[in-house]
Amino acid sequence: MVCWKMETKVLEFNRQHQLFKYGDTLFLAVSGGPDSLALLHFFASIKTSWDLSLTTLTVDHQLRGQQSLDDVRFVKEESEKLGIPCLIGQVNVNEYKRDHHVGTQVAAREMRYQFFQESMKNVPNGKLVFGHHQDDLSESMLMQFIKGVRPNGIPVKRELGSQWLIRPFLCLRKDDIYQYVEKHQLKPRLDPSNEEDDYTRNRVRHHVMPSLEKENPGLSKSLFHLQKQLNEEDAFLQTLADQHYREMVKLDPEKVTFSIQEYKAIALPLQRRIFHLILNYLYTNEMMDKDYFDTFNEWLISEQQNSHYQVNENLAFVKAYDECQIRKGSKSYTGYEQPLYLDESVQLPNGWVAKATKVAQVKERGTHVFVCDAYHISFPLTIRTRKNGDRIKPKGMNGHKKVKDIFIDNKIPKYLRDEWPMVEANGEIIWIPFVCKSHLVKDSGHNLIQITFHK
Repeated sequence: MVCWKMETKVLEFNRQHQLFKYGDTLFLAVSGGPDSLALLHFFASIKTSWDLSLTTLTVDHQLRGQQSLDDVRFVKEESEKLGIPCLIGQVNVNEYKRDHHVGTQVAAREMRYQFFQESMKNVPNGKLVFGHHQDDLSESMLMQFIKGVRPNGIPVKRELGSQWLIRPFLCLRKDDIYQYVEKHQLKPRLDPSNEEDDYTRNRVRHHVMPSLEKENPGLSKSLFHLQKQLNEEDAFLQTLADQHYREMVKLDPEKVTFSIQEYKAIALPLQRRIFHLILNYLYTNEMMDKDYFDTFNEWLISEQQNSHYQVNENLAFVKAYDECQIRKGSKSYTGYEQPLYLDESVQLPNGWVAKATKVAQVKERGTHVFVCDAYHISFPLTIRTRKNGDRIKPKGMNGHKKVKDIFIDNKIPKYLRDEWPMVEANGEIIWIPFVCKSHLVKDSGHNLIQITFHK
């Protein structure tokens, strides 16, 4: 029989937030501690009345030897006594730490989630259920305050790929759960590492929280309501940011491009959210090691019009006139030189495709096409990037002009100039595709060569 007070709280909380519903398939994350053991027994008690399909998920992190192995066996036994199947994951946290250069808690969390998602992959509508309560939320908010980041606490629910993660116990205090455990004579497993002060959360739990609760005994409740207000405001701002994001950015798998002036015209809180939306797009399912918005904002408002800032090996900012790009990875610009034969096409390192053919008359026109007399050139042509001192004799000019000046006049972004292709014939640059045609270009005639570039 479930504790009436606790059941009322959780089911009312569920009604408000629509966390689980009749007939749902739920995966319960259970470690064997008081919170998760209460979670297991609570859902077992309402399983029939709510027509729930339940599975327990538990993980052996292999950090405490026989003790952690006994924990997962305990969870399995408790689950099966209640008629609930249990899946056990074994993960090598120490190996993951070495390979990914992260701390113990981060490694354990990431491997835990990998196991959870792998276990749920064949149940599209499955929901992952955690037993976090208000005291956990308070600790998280205080840790975020200490780190100087916005105190988002712990979300009541969030998307987990195409599924959902829910926390129906966030309406409860730790004391509510302990009363439930005592009333039902449950015997949870206790992790001795929770009593150590090696981790920030433990220090906050053992020292900071008790001190603050002397000043405000209702601290956890206050922080719970504060999170609710902050989340409501955040949802409103996020809606506005989403709208601007859809309207102003151009998406590419490796980069996102937008107008600097358009971006600057938006209020700073929305700029911050748009920046994070961009990073979320570029780095789906990846964790960023820090918040780079302040670095980005300082770089963006600097006076330099053309700038390339390599943040780290995974992230770069590029500014060119009014255009800004946020790019994945690092990009090194190396020159290239490739032959182009008649009636053949060649794909260039920047993704463009060049082709040369004989034509009887000019049928195609535009900045992507160059046509000249066949006797003015010989094959193979050379497609190459710029070199120091390059010049071209533009159509309509008597003399030559530096390629560098042509790029500047046409506002070609600095980061593109080193990879921009040029067509050379008989040692002379005859065309800078999309930018400048030489004096050899023809609009009509016979025995013509047509060169085309497609992006």
